[in-house]
Amino acid sequence: MRLSIVEVKPGMRLEQAIMSPATGKCLLSADTTLSIRNIDKIKELKIEYVDIADRYSVFISPDDKMSESLVNDFTQMLRQTCPLRPEANMNDKVVAVASQLEGIIPKIARSEQVVSFLVEQKIIDNKRLYECAIYSAVLSGIVAGCMDLPLGILVCCISGALLHEIGMGEMPILIKADKSKLTGQQEQLYKEHPQYGYYFAVQKNIPRKIAECIQCHHERWDGSGYPKGLKGEEIPIDARIVGMCSDYAERIICDGIAPHMAIEEIYGASGIYYDYNVVQAFINNIPIYPLGEIVRLSTKEVGIVSNIRKNEGPRPVVKVYYNRVNRPITEDKIVDLAVERTIFIEEIL
Repeated sequence: MRLSIVEVKPGMRLEQAIMSPATGKCLLSADTTLSIRNIDKIKELKIEYVDIADRYSVFISPDDKMSESLVNDFTQMLRQTCPLRPEANMNDKVVAVASQLEGIIPKIARSEQVVSFLVEQKIIDNKRLYECAIYSAVLSGIVAGCMDLPLGILVCCISGALLHEIGMGEMPILIKADKSKLTGQQEQLYKEHPQYGYYFAVQKNIPRKIAECIQCHHERWDGSGYPKGLKGEEIPIDARIVGMCSDYAERIICDGIAPHMAIEEIYGASGIYYDYNVVQAFINNIPIYPLGEIVRLSTKEVGIVSNIRKNEGPRPVVKVYYNRVNRPITEDKIVDLAVERTIFIEEIL
């Protein structure tokens, strides 16, 4: 069955071999199961049609499926964090950075080593090792982009965030454990996971800079982290970004902490655990409460987030529609959380 290359999907099998238009040599033999990389190569050679054995059967590998899922999941999370509407972002720069990240993630998704690790993480613990990694990667990419870091560091931040917990695959019993209740031996084992991750990455030929980001994501600005006890600018900038963003992502996704509480923890540790400049880049560019969300204030009133650009940081303007006993109000009431410092968003409804 002859199909246009745009109709061909990973996992389809070739009915006839594909020959190079330039040399006449066989590129792919008959009965080859096509991968994403095969299809990309065929497109590069401007081959428009291929013969497929059965278009309704696919034998896609877990890695190819993950490559596709990574692009989709990352893009979906990116657009939840930075919507397409410019006014729904903290500033115009974030809009440009988000567009740049959309162009980068398909290239990362073509790394066999990265997607192989992500398959393992998804299988072991989808929420803590995969979903958290996706959110960490989105946040890390935005922060790095808004700090005007070079493209190489930006890619390192995204890749390092995706793989920062690969060392936990060696200690699955500790993945869901309460970190405050670990025995001395368990705590020591847990602190080895960045080093394990580094070695796993190097063994799979992950670039050294990304491996070092994985190794150092638990180092702390004041030197209290691990495994090396690095401090300040001894810690690679990508690891500083991934370390902070992954901590925030874990608090939101895994621990169910409200965004305002999680960001207060991050802000309170600025200059102690986290690089002050990294924290500021996060707070000033990433909206904690998206524009248009229905929220409940600490006063128990309910309203809509109506402006996130007026104020820096996680203190938007909220238009109130319901009073504290959930009755509609008739007056026009605006609560500017940058002015009303004792009021905060308690819940996203």
